[in-house]
Amino acid sequence: MPSSQPKVGVSPSQTGIAQPNAGFWRALRRVTTTGQYIPEIDGLRFVAILAVILYHIGQRSWQDCGFCIPLTGDAGSFMRHLARGVPLFFAISGLVLGIPFARQHFLQGPRVRLGPYLLRRVTRLEPPYIVNLLIRFPLIHLAKGVPWLVVTAHLGASLLYLHGLIYGTYPMIYIPSWSLEIEVQFYLLAPLLAVLFFSKTPWIRRGALIAAIVAFSILRVHTPGLPQTRVHLSILSSLQYFLVGFLLADWFLTVMPRMRSSWIWDVVGSGSLVGIFLVDDRIAFYVLPALIFAGVVGGFKGTWLSRVFRVPMISTLGGMCYSLYLTHSPAIQGGFWLMARLHLDEGRFWHTAMYGVLFSFPIVFPVGLAFYVLVERPCMDREWPRKLGRYLARA
Repeated sequence: MPSSQPKVGVSPSQTGIAQPNAGFWRALRRVTTTGQYIPEIDGLRFVAILAVILYHIGQRSWQDCGFCIPLTGDAGSFMRHLARGVPLFFAISGLVLGIPFARQHFLQGPRVRLGPYLLRRVTRLEPPYIVNLLIRFPLIHLAKGVPWLVVTAHLGASLLYLHGLIYGTYPMIYIPSWSLEIEVQFYLLAPLLAVLFFSKTPWIRRGALIAAIVAFSILRVHTPGLPQTRVHLSILSSLQYFLVGFLLADWFLTVMPRMRSSWIWDVVGSGSLVGIFLVDDRIAFYVLPALIFAGVVGGFKGTWLSRVFRVPMISTLGGMCYSLYLTHSPAIQGGFWLMARLHLDEGRFWHTAMYGVLFSFPIVFPVGLAFYVLVERPCMDREWPRKLGRYLARA
């Protein structure tokens, strides 16, 4: 990279990048391909995964109390809006994948080779995903009585990340994996999107990104037949959030190094992150991209907010969000099974939800941690296929 360009990700004083403290959480932190660890990103991931977990606990609580009351009012809206942790995930993915392409296209950085790029997505993400589906595959037949042939067909569609496009419904094997299918579509499109949007002229690339974000936000609002259609279950309904990540990647490399950390960004960032889950449904899809952008920038440049995100426990748990996302749903079911044995799932919605948190969290996080240590984290070593091959050859 030429000396005239800002070098982000090198100096903690420039970007607020810090390493987790020594000890238990540092031993578990995520292993990155580049070797550069940015705890603020994982802190933001923690916000997203916590929101998704709480949303599914609230959803199960509502079902268990017999759809007891309409979830109206500010509290009910907030519970429903916790599902917006998924768009936050999408924007973070756009940021992380956008940085190397941005360096290549307008900072004269190293070229991203598509072969290793795609292979890394496969070796890093496929094994945990496949293990999760294969564990749940027989349970769908046994618990719900779905014929083997039907379950197998749905399994095949999910393994190929095509369930939403083929069936137009949420995946049968693991419902939350609908968002993973959209993530994979973005991984495949990211190199092309980088060519389209990462112009060397700042005002052109930023103007194009903002225009596309606005256009796809409007498309999302005015697409008929949502929420459960092939359009909704594809990247067409969520591309604006990934493009927000691309815009953040631009800022991360060119603007943020010159920005000073300030309490003002604490206010803007924390207010925007909370606003993601509070804003009214009628305007949500118009303003969510802006709120996510401001929240992420605040996570980096807020004096206290960035410190919170760098807390080792928070950043490490955020770094294992993929494992938590793959395992939290059955873990929540385990928590509610215990509640049913103790007859604690028979009250009002908010009582059930409170017990749901108390009984589910002690299961969700240990199960996710075990899956992370045993399945996901070994796949973070980009050399694991070669190491496994050498081990099998010796055996």
